[in-house]
Amino acid sequence: MNTKISKTTSDNLKKEIANLPTDLILIIIDHNISSLYSKVLNLQEIDGKKVIVWKAPDGEKVKNIKEYESCVEYFLDKGIHRKTHLIAFGGGATSDFAGFVAATLLRGIKWSVIPTTLLAMVDASIGGKVAINSKEVKNLIGAFHKPEHIWMNYKFLETLPPDEMKSGKGEILKYALLEKTIHDLVQSDSPMEEIINACGTFKLNLTEEDFQETGKRKILNLGHTFGHALEKIYNLSHGVAVLWGMAVMDIIYNNSKNLKTIKELKSKLNIEEEKSPWIKRDFPMDKIIELVKKDKKMVSNFDLEVIIVHEIGKPEIKTVDLETLAKDVSKVQDELKNLSL
Repeated sequence: MNTKISKTTSDNLKKEIANLPTDLILIIIDHNISSLYSKVLNLQEIDGKKVIVWKAPDGEKVKNIKEYESCVEYFLDKGIHRKTHLIAFGGGATSDFAGFVAATLLRGIKWSVIPTTLLAMVDASIGGKVAINSKEVKNLIGAFHKPEHIWMNYKFLETLPPDEMKSGKGEILKYALLEKTIHDLVQSDSPMEEIINACGTFKLNLTEEDFQETGKRKILNLGHTFGHALEKIYNLSHGVAVLWGMAVMDIIYNNSKNLKTIKELKSKLNIEEEKSPWIKRDFPMDKIIELVKKDKKMVSNFDLEVIIVHEIGKPEIKTVDLETLAKDVSKVQDELKNLSL
């Protein structure tokens, strides 16, 4: 099954759901989205369908074992069957969580996504990587489970808080380094909808080719090796952490060749992020290494994979050992300490 991404409107969303070949719909909806849109969309009343709704805590708060247990027990208690269809309605954390629920209920039921944040539209809802977090590290408990539909409604971006927009733009910047067409769209001030569509198409094609991330799909982890650790240490939004993760990786393994481009793209995307979270302090390598050791990018007890972009559209997947990584970081400690974009 391939995922279908389609643009829709609030009026058509209920029609899309009503056309699904099932009589039972499960909806996992972000609590904030529920407050904003439940009365407008009223997805609890769909002709010919029984609808069961579970409201999720906002953001990363939902991605843990406790919420997972609460959600699946709630649905199972209500009664579900093999042709049940689950819909994730919210941002990237909600789709990560809902997809994992769909992957594990009855050993896997079909699911779809209504992404409501920029991050979800360009990245998180696409590709079928679904997960919850362990106590310390993101996305270590998960599966690969493709959504059937991704329904894009750009109206949701009108109510998106500025910090959430900035997070999504951080991921767009990642795509602009990975793919020349997206880079050119950003540099030419193309409409955001066109950029979103290009990012989604790029990721969808890549993940259809390498669904279980055994090869080329790994390039989508650009900025994530350090990004997840920085997100945890400094309580950053995901896209902002990825932005700093890309800059750090460029300094360590690419002699800062892309920093000028990153700054240009950041300006074009109006990302107001200049000083690093650790400015004028030592780069917290010990803390980072401890978190990286537990990350899913580790390929042995000592080695991990990092992504380096030598020039736009030409990334490399490189294996490094942790000891060498720590030494490489120490060589550029001063540059990292004073990093700004």
